[in-house]
Amino acid sequence: MNDTTQRAKRALAALKAADQTGMGRVAGGMGAMATDRLAELDACTAAYRSWTPYLVPGVLQTGTYAACAIRARTPSLPGESVSVRVVHRRRRVEAFLQRRLEIGLPGVAWFVVGETAIVRPLMNEGGHLEQLEYLLTLMNEYPIVIQVLPEVGLMPGANEPFDIHYLDSGPSLGHIETMIGSLYTTSAEDVTRLHNTFNEMVGHALSTSESRRFISEVANSWSAHSAPTTEPGSSSPATATPATASSSLDLNTET
Repeated sequence: MNDTTQRAKRALAALKAADQTGMGRVAGGMGAMATDRLAELDACTAAYRSWTPYLVPGVLQTGTYAACAIRARTPSLPGESVSVRVVHRRRRVEAFLQRRLEIGLPGVAWFVVGETAIVRPLMNEGGHLEQLEYLLTLMNEYPIVIQVLPEVGLMPGANEPFDIHYLDSGPSLGHIETMIGSLYTTSAEDVTRLHNTFNEMVGHALSTSESRRFISEVANSWSAHSAPTTEPGSSSPATATPATASSSLDLNTET
């Protein structure tokens, strides 16, 4: 083994964190099996936090929106494979929402969604309107919290979606989506960092009542469009106005 090879080996070893226990790359890529693994995790999750900057969260998606989100990420995927993934994703959605009803505590499932996800369609106006109306229905009928984070409140470096699963029994788990697949961590330090980042976003997001009003206004603007298109519009129908910052997860959630 020459000096260059040895140096490269040492460099790679130095990149590995000293404690790799309870952290690493999620198995199963981004397909149906990965969705089913997350659904199993959901079934063990007492409380849930989710941040998604550019898309509606997976567990809140309609079938049409899910298909478009999957195609956007994997455009070469055959139609049959897209359909299979949508079926699995919708099963996860239904099971997730049913568990929220069983637990029944408001705020146990908490979502912060980027303004872009609300104003930028992945499909024609009809499909996007359906998704927005579905969000409003969920906000009215399920014990979940949804807040919209205006673009001006987006924290530098927080462009990757993440979830925190506070399990019924066992360590809390952070789940982060990246371009090369998902990562997970049960490191207390990592989960605390994600939790604190989520807290910060809540403080800059619109309150639940303001978020509901904003989503409704955007939905109304899309419903006024008489000619659906297949391409996203070049400008946002509405722009979120930042709310007064809150310092706690327990604040800024008036209904």
